[in-house]
Amino acid sequence: MVHEWHPQTALEVIGFLALLAIFFVVLWCLVCFLLALLGGWRRLAESYRLDGVFEGARWYMRSGRMRWGVNYNGCLTLGANGRGLYLAVMVLFRAAQPPLFIPWSDVGCLEQKGLLFKYVVFSFLRAPGVTLRLPRPLGVSLLQAGGREPSTMREVVA
Repeated sequence: MVHEWHPQTALEVIGFLALLAIFFVVLWCLVCFLLALLGGWRRLAESYRLDGVFEGARWYMRSGRMRWGVNYNGCLTLGANGRGLYLAVMVLFRAAQPPLFIPWSDVGCLEQKGLLFKYVVFSFLRAPGVTLRLPRPLGVSLLQAGGREPSTMREVVA
């Protein structure tokens, strides 16, 4: 037996739309939290949450991949200065994923050769097992903006 809902008043419609909006926001936050947990952003935030404002070169709307295949396609803001590496997601995706600043002393990197492209894979001292894979040109630009020498990267074939 199918039951059809026929709202009798505008208040019922508004109430239904409000519940739908609340459901969507809760679901959105849950998905952001799960991605942050799986990808390792939450683990990074435990040690590297940014307090204050980042000053340095930035690259907007970039893509990267973290552990367990969690992709951040076109929603990353990345930056670098002489003190460290800056990572942030678009405000729309920021639930459970605060901006991060990781000192260079805690950053490792290596070059990874994929089937078609080369990547720079960043690893982090206080978050073992969490990596960030970026296209090589972007990774090299970040290293150079931070005063790091890209020639020190080791090459690893994927």
